[in-house]
Parts: sequence; C-alpha cells; structure tokens
Amino acid sequence: MRSFNVSRVYDRHTRTVAAAVGLLLATLAPALAPAFVSADQVTDRSVALSSSVKAATGVNYAFTFTADNASAGAVVVQFCSNTPLIGEDCTAPTGFTSASATASGGATISGSPTANLVVVTKAIAATENTFSLGNITNPTAVGPLYVRVATYADTTDAADYTANGQTLGTVIDTGSVAVSITDGVSVSGAVLESMTFCVSGETLAANCVGGGASAPALTAPTLQLGQDVSGVIALDSQAVYEGTIYTQLSTNAAKGAVVSLKSNALSCGGLIRSSDPAACDIGPAGTTGDITAGQPKFGLKLGTDVVDGTNGDLVAASANYSDAAFRLNYVSGNATGVTSTYGDPILDTNDAPANNRDMPLKFGASVSNNTPAGSYSANLSLIATGKF
Repeated sequence: MRSFNVSRVYDRHTRTVAAAVGLLLATLAPALAPAFVSADQVTDRSVALSSSVKAATGVNYAFTFTADNASAGAVVVQFCSNTPLIGEDCTAPTGFTSASATASGGATISGSPTANLVVVTKAIAATENTFSLGNITNPTAVGPLYVRVATYADTTDAADYTANGQTLGTVIDTGSVAVSITDGVSVSGAVLESMTFCVSGETLAANCVGGGASAPALTAPTLQLGQDVSGVIALDSQAVYEGTIYTQLSTNAAKGAVVSLKSNALSCGGLIRSSDPAACDIGPAGTTGDITAGQPKFGLKLGTDVVDGTNGDLVAASANYSDAAFRLNYVSGNATGVTSTYGDPILDTNDAPANNRDMPLKFGASVSNNTPAGSYSANLSLIATGKF
C-alpha cells in the first residue's frame, strides 16, 4: 500500500487554504494455485489485506472462499514464501509472523499460532465462507506471499497438518492464494494470474509506462490545489479547486478487480486540522450532491466509465461515485466507507478481466470564509484487490 497526504494551511488574513496532495499506490493481487488431488478445492477464493506494505504490522487478512463440502469445522492457514503447492515443503516468509494472530468473522483461534501457521475453529458451509485474521506482520521483503488453506472436520484432525506443510492428515478441502507484498507502484500476481495497478501525476502509456515529461518513468502523483497567492498555492471560498492524478489497471483474474480508497481521517472522512483533529472542519463530500464554492468539503470525482468489449471495463464501483460530482463516502463509526479497515470501493472491472484500463481521479476541495486557520491533512491509500 502506498499512501498520499492531503494538507491545508489556512491564513486568516487572506482567508485561503493551501493544499498539497501526494498520492502513492497500494496493490493487492490474489492468485489461484493448484491443490493436491487427494482433497477437493475451495473455489472463488481470495484474500484481502488491509495493507500490502512490506514489514507492516497489525495487518488484517480477510479470507473468502466457497467450500466443496459442508462437514468442516476447522481451517488451517499457512503462509509460505516459496510455493503455493499444498503438500510441498513450506518456507516461512522472512520477517513475517502470525504468532499473535487474532480471528474474527465467526472464527476463533485454536491453540497457539506459530510464525506462519494458524488454526481456527469455524463452521464451514458449502457456500461462501468468510473470516479474518488480524494482528499479522507482513514479510520484510517485497514479492509474492503464498497463503495455503485446508479445511478439517475439527481441530483434532487439523492438528495432523505438519509445520512444514508436507503432511496434511485427514483433510477435506484445500486451496491456495498468492498476494503481492510491495513498496513499489505496480505489482504482478504470481503463479498463473496477474494484476498491475499504477498511478502517476501525468497521463500513462500502456503497461504502466509514464506518458508525460518523465517518460518512460512514472511521474510522482503530487497535487497542489488552489491558486497562487503571494507565492503560496491556496484555496479560498470563491471556487472549488481541482487536481487530477492518473491510474491504470490490468488483470487477467476471472472476476476482475476492485480498487478501494482508504482514509486515516477516522470519525471525519474529510481533512482534519492538526491542532484539533476531532473538529473535522473540512468534511467529506458525502454520496449525494456535490461541492460548491464556499463549502468546506473534500471529495473525489471519477473519470468517465470505460466500457470496451475487447479490453474490459473500468467503472464506478457503486452509485456513491461518478464523473458528474465530487463525492466521498464516509460512514460514522468507521465500520464502512473510506475510514473502514479495507476502505471504500471506488472502481470495478465489472467482474471481468481488464487490459490497460485508464481512469483519471480528480480531487477537489473548497473552504468557507470562517474555516478555522491551521494545517489540515488526511493520509489516503488506493488498494487494488483481484477477485480470483
């Protein structure tokens, strides 16, 4: 995950607010991996991460899969750096640890987790199953991280799964997923499926090649919103000031991908003032209406939906976002919306693969005449998640 910062400096004399927006990238690429024929496969499987940054701590891993059998009551989850193949020797990823993992979503930890193996108790249905593991530390190196999943009748049977991953015991269903740990601006999924997601301050050529003055390198996606006031780029109440960054997404995942926007401005969703972070003086634009000059709001406007039968689609993920108005979906309590654990979906490939789909993202803000002076900011992240 890469983050971007939005800041505001407000001067009472000029009644303006300076803005600087920097945007970096986070990517997530689940991938399909074969399982031994001695067990059925879990299907429609994916893992969503709250952060894909190397060495990140306190990370949540959300699991989704469909089981072939409904007789399971326990799940073994093992993390490997060398191969997704269940039954092969598993190498623990360097720096990774799940030893203090917690479970949620109807699952509970069974026994004591190790650095790369967790057993949970959960009733598994022959339909879609979901649960999450939290308080995990990501590997210290970038690259693919393989997640193996095996279901068992109960935790007693699950105890037969050996630490090296080579002995499974009486396993019911198995499956593997690959995610990418990165500190870069793009990433490709391992094994058979792939995904590339990148962002730039200038337009992009195909395959995430910079298309602006810095081509072929990508241009840093840094924006300054406002007008020049005595050498300071500042906002005022007379206009809505805008700036655009450019994204590109490619994936061959059978069910495409979703891009989510996440904000650290908890209990606000907009821009928070450093001297009084609870005030939320520049709030989120919401999911209806728009930002007009003089409103102390911050929001996002998408580019026009891309629909192409040959190269796939990239469209608004919901009615919360559009190309017609500035929007930002914040929900009090932070359970959903841009301040939730996994962010708020803004783009979707319509459940299908996509090839070099470009989408500009325009950020806009305004202030009122009485917006309190101070420095405003919000750390935002874009998270691209493949649906395999």
